[in-house]
Amino acid sequence: MNKKYYCEKSPLGKKVCRLIKPGTDAMLNAYPQKNVLVSLRHLDINYGAGLKQFSAIKDLNLNIYEGEVLGLVGESGSGKSTTGRAIIGLTPHSFGYIKIKDRVIPKNINKGFSFSRKKSDILKYMISHVQMIFQDPTNSLNPYKNVEWVVSEGLLNSKNAAYLFQINFDQLVLSQANQISLEIDPSNPLVENELKAYRQAEKSLEDSYKLVFETLYNKAKKMHQENNVKYSKLLKFFDQSYDEKLKVKDASEKECKKMLIINMLKQVGLDETVLGRFPLEFSGGQQQRLGICRSIILKPKLLIADEPISALDVSIQAQVINIFKELKEKFHLTILFIAHDLRMVEYISDRIAVINKGVLLEIGTSKEIVKNAFHPYTKSLLDAVPSIESKKGSLLGYQYDSKIHTYDQEYQPKWIKLNKDHFVLATDEEYQTFANIHRKR
Repeated sequence: MNKKYYCEKSPLGKKVCRLIKPGTDAMLNAYPQKNVLVSLRHLDINYGAGLKQFSAIKDLNLNIYEGEVLGLVGESGSGKSTTGRAIIGLTPHSFGYIKIKDRVIPKNINKGFSFSRKKSDILKYMISHVQMIFQDPTNSLNPYKNVEWVVSEGLLNSKNAAYLFQINFDQLVLSQANQISLEIDPSNPLVENELKAYRQAEKSLEDSYKLVFETLYNKAKKMHQENNVKYSKLLKFFDQSYDEKLKVKDASEKECKKMLIINMLKQVGLDETVLGRFPLEFSGGQQQRLGICRSIILKPKLLIADEPISALDVSIQAQVINIFKELKEKFHLTILFIAHDLRMVEYISDRIAVINKGVLLEIGTSKEIVKNAFHPYTKSLLDAVPSIESKKGSLLGYQYDSKIHTYDQEYQPKWIKLNKDHFVLATDEEYQTFANIHRKR
């Protein structure tokens, strides 16, 4: 077997190469039909230096696809939050690269002159493409500013509130109209590929208006003509939306900004009565709603949710998770959902990636990971969550011991394909051992 290497130049100009684990390409190319939004390749992240250097992330390879929710799961200290912070540029990486769409992100965004044009350009790119929701809502919101300022913070220097409001208005109409058409007849949607239509509408205000209020509006009228009774609800919705659009079409930047803030608050279950209040006047769940609102108002391509529910009461956690699901469906968000609770991640995620001590161990669809967990570490995470389906026995469930791996420079794991979209990191011998454990359970 021919060995493949990834090479790059170190800061000192020396060429550094790393062996690519067998099976990596197959794992990364499991979904050739999907568009890759974020690529992480051979990523290393270290904290400290010299003898005190600690490797937080080791040779991480991962794709985040457009329109999906990827759950990144692991115990505390496994490198989940570090990965999220690296993608948004808050934590530098020492090796490998991060690519968002077609742009490779600098290893250290904060390096260089603070007011250089190059740095300003990359910061604008990151702000418009990636937003993050932090674990502790209380400390992530400015307590001295009111809700209106907090939610609109990202709009302060962008001067594009009018564009965002108009695009957001059109896309909500598109989404709701398509939902109505599916309720009427699931076999005859107004839009076949809603995500593709969204991307088309984002190109310009003119394209957005033409798509929603000319092409789709006319299609709805035609559907109504063919079946008056059946599609009356759809046409009525379009008529009302068109009247509303005419009222706001020529609104000023200031007016659009205010309407955009109110619209975003409504998406998370709040209203305009909270605009003058301050973050500390709200409960933890309401503060996290404000954090979500602040992040999505800029319509980022990727939303990183760093354990957004771990600091909340159990009853509130479900409400916040449902908000994420609704927003994902309405705005076709791409979300990296970081958590340690595999059962909760299962509910919201399309795929799940399991990480431990900075190493990705298993990845697949949510159903596959939860129903057919293969790696012992993944099994231990599942057993750590109490369930009414659990068998009688120890509360600890399956316990994982990392000492079972006896890797050295020559004896290294590879990515093994379990089925078309389920991969595990293991040696051939470990694969047989894991398979025996899997059959017994």
